[in-house]
Amino acid sequence: MLPIAMILAASLSALPNDPYYSEQWNLQSRGPFKSADGKGTVRGGDHAHVQEAWQLLLDNKKGARVSDLGKSVRMAIIDDGFDIKHEDLKNKVAAYKNFGGPVIEGNLFSQTPKDVHGTMVTGIAAAQTDNGVGIAGACPGCELVLARISSENFAPGRGEDYFQEVFDWVMKQDVDIINCSWGPDDDASREFFARLIEKLASEGRGGKGIILVAAVGNDGKDIQSDVLASQPSVIAVGGSNSLGQRLTFSRHGEALDLLAPIAGGEGKIGAYIDRIWTTDNFLAPPCLTEGVKPTTGCSDQAGLTPTSPMAGGDGWMGKYSYRFSHTSAAAPLVSGVVGLILTANPSLTAREVESILHESADKIEPGAARYDSEGFSPTHGYGRVNAARAVELALVK
Repeated sequence: MLPIAMILAASLSALPNDPYYSEQWNLQSRGPFKSADGKGTVRGGDHAHVQEAWQLLLDNKKGARVSDLGKSVRMAIIDDGFDIKHEDLKNKVAAYKNFGGPVIEGNLFSQTPKDVHGTMVTGIAAAQTDNGVGIAGACPGCELVLARISSENFAPGRGEDYFQEVFDWVMKQDVDIINCSWGPDDDASREFFARLIEKLASEGRGGKGIILVAAVGNDGKDIQSDVLASQPSVIAVGGSNSLGQRLTFSRHGEALDLLAPIAGGEGKIGAYIDRIWTTDNFLAPPCLTEGVKPTTGCSDQAGLTPTSPMAGGDGWMGKYSYRFSHTSAAAPLVSGVVGLILTANPSLTAREVESILHESADKIEPGAARYDSEGFSPTHGYGRVNAARAVELALVK
């Protein structure tokens, strides 16, 4: 095996041919740089070293191609809605179920309310990679199990029953990872989620434990108020930027595990800082003819902001978006990295995966973080996730 320093400096032997991959700075970056369309700026060169992790796995023959990496891993995403017909997701979906209200015919998202969050989370974690369209997912081959939830459909007083039903179904799908880029409803108690997480840890993956990754939230408060993300066995993920700095809106506290690269929101109108590319809900408008460039006013009917001419994927105007941000985007990146860790070594327990993530993280901003003798900081966790170092550790376990 090459020394990690050499791996980190190396280029992937065969770069994915996804059109927006070169701007996915959260996976790999030689920043700072400006986006090809001139509307965005990546200010620094910090990133999660996912491309180098892919190379390590390919060098160790864990896949013939980048797109193979993670095919033995099944990832569940529990969120508000999913475009299961999306060109970058449809071939990855192994199972899905709607636990929310009505969805549009033949798909798994609603237009009223317009739920795009789940689709955007899913793309970061596991969009199909090296398929000539869109983006690359952190775990290119991971199979997807999608559970649509909606707080608007909770019956009064049955929040715990609702979540139990969702998680029981997900567990029955033999998943290895669960991503939750949301916080639970107030009806659910800390004790309920403690029992739920214990079941995942003791019964999932044949007793090795399902790894649950959760976003910490964006109000700058202590994570302890989130009865899911603050559970000891949950990988709680906050956000950092391309300069290798913690974003101050990211929640903090003793339950924080890691930071991952994300956008912090928009700058002035038309100028996006550290924008994150991902998949977006898509409904082709009647004015669109396949293979013909759309005219002004021919817009996607379902995306995050469908107000401009749609070209089938040109940033919040079609099948892809660069406007996803905050810790909801951090958690799925780490879930994808967990998929790569399990690709390297499927025998690892959930506790061992957590330990690897802690040990391999980069200690960004040491002065501000004040990491203790165990390498932990209540504001930065164990540091910013480093996929390459995590995979290297998994390979030798």
